[in-house]
Amino acid sequence: MHMIAQRFSNEPKPLRWLPTAHGHIFLVGFVTMMIMGVAIWMFPRPKSARYSPLISEICYWLITFGTAVRAVGEIAASYSTLKFWLWLSAIGGFAQGIAILLFIANIWTRVVPVGKLLKEDKEPTPQRGG
Repeated sequence: MHMIAQRFSNEPKPLRWLPTAHGHIFLVGFVTMMIMGVAIWMFPRPKSARYSPLISEICYWLITFGTAVRAVGEIAASYSTLKFWLWLSAIGGFAQGIAILLFIANIWTRVVPVGKLLKEDKEPTPQRGG
């Protein structure tokens, strides 16, 4: 709402980092975390999987704090000329990236067996012939 109101003010000031903060809060803070939660819920955990619930929890906290730190940095950078805020945003983005890569590494053993099972269980389709 603030970004829309700013456009209609008498002297609009470009707040260049607010749309970026908004995008990261929505895409990483909501969409990516929903995808991660659904992936944990949907993919079965085979006995041979090296999946760790502790690593998933670490990923959750890394991405949560990373998104919050990044948003604070980007919002503050819109109102300040200090480079500190952009560095803070970069640190938050780094935490987000580490969390996502760690999550993929952790869940990968749950995803790959599903593909193997589908490939192994697939029977050849019967041929129609006359």
